[in-house]
Amino acid sequence: MAAPSATLAVVYLGIFPGAIAYVLWNLALSRMPASLLSSFLYLSPVLASFIAWVWLGELPTPLTLVGGAIAILGVILVQTKGYRPAA
Repeated sequence: MAAPSATLAVVYLGIFPGAIAYVLWNLALSRMPASLLSSFLYLSPVLASFIAWVWLGELPTPLTLVGGAIAILGVILVQTKGYRPAA
């Protein structure tokens, strides 16, 4: 049998990062096409590196910064040039 703290941790992970993320994802899908929305997933590692730097004091390596810049540029490229509205 799992300890109560472990059970609460699993419940927390199921509700907050899991369920709320799906609700927000569906809300975003109702407002824009999935092909454009999915490009924002490339921002997750960039945001994780930023959060680790701010909250944990982990300094990103130069290679991390280059990779993050490439990811952000890719998202910008897809969002600006990758969508052609229907005529």
